[in-house]
Amino acid sequence: MRNALLAVSLLFLAACAVPQGGAKRSGAGIFGTIGPAADGPFADEIIEVITEPAGAKVQVNDDFAGYAPVRYNVRRLWRGEPGNMTLETVKIEALPVAGGHCAQSGVYGQHNLKVPFPVRFTMTNCTPAQPAGQ
Repeated sequence: MRNALLAVSLLFLAACAVPQGGAKRSGAGIFGTIGPAADGPFADEIIEVITEPAGAKVQVNDDFAGYAPVRYNVRRLWRGEPGNMTLETVKIEALPVAGGHCAQSGVYGQHNLKVPFPVRFTMTNCTPAQPAGQ
């Protein structure tokens, strides 16, 4: 009886040592570093943006990342309830710095996938907008 009480006490104390929300993994994973953040669990991912021609101003999730070619570390947060969580997408924009170039953009990482490496944009790929009704 005494041993059973001791075992239950140890089990109770061990359960109290696990952080609220369960144990979280920290370290390298398929997305890079995975761990808890102030707003919840996250995945750090290194992305690379290459433009043709080089030199376009690159923004990732509306933050300036540099001039292409550029590598940038983006933190993607997990949203939702446990068992039904989704990883935030990443919006990448390449803004023109020369005449005859057009802004290029895309949203990546849908369905919890990793952002393609590298992301490539052709800055001279300017397709005219179709007028309404055509």
